[in-house]
Amino acid sequence: MTTKPASAPHAAHPAPSRRRPARALLAGGAVLVVAAFTQGCASGRVMSETEFRGHMRQTEAAGQDAVRQLGMDPAATVDRRSMDDSSCKDDLGLDSEGVTRDQPSVTWSPRFASPAAYEAALARLRAAWAARGLEVEDVPAPAAGRPGSGLRGIRTTDGHAVELSLRPDWYSGDPVLRADGGCVRHLGYLAGWE
Repeated sequence: MTTKPASAPHAAHPAPSRRRPARALLAGGAVLVVAAFTQGCASGRVMSETEFRGHMRQTEAAGQDAVRQLGMDPAATVDRRSMDDSSCKDDLGLDSEGVTRDQPSVTWSPRFASPAAYEAALARLRAAWAARGLEVEDVPAPAAGRPGSGLRGIRTTDGHAVELSLRPDWYSGDPVLRADGGCVRHLGYLAGWE
């Protein structure tokens, strides 16, 4: 009598058991990626209210210096002071009680007699920033048909992590100089710029 060798035991449905961990891993990774993009400053240090006010002053002072490099009066060209940015919010509730996020920025609206005068101002500002050892990046001009088309820009980040830029405004196309202090977590709830 011949006997048939026993076949090795196997699971009835091996594929789903392999897919579940992969699906869970993908879903978990997607949540982490979304959280990382929406909570960019969640892991940053929390400034005291005094430190944050100092950061606000540094942000404005950096922009004022850049306006002076253009040969203009910062007080005469200041356009707007802002503390908010839609990307700088604690939408997931990660910050503890008493901690808030703000993004201090100041915008100036310098006027130039012609596109050539604007280009000359860009060159002066680029040279001033480079002389301070700052890395200057080019900002491409808006496409044809867009506000400010044909006017390129420049930007840099100073030693206090303030991003400075001179470029056409997204909406009007007019040149704007902006000092952006970045998304900062701090103690207290400031009602506005001080």
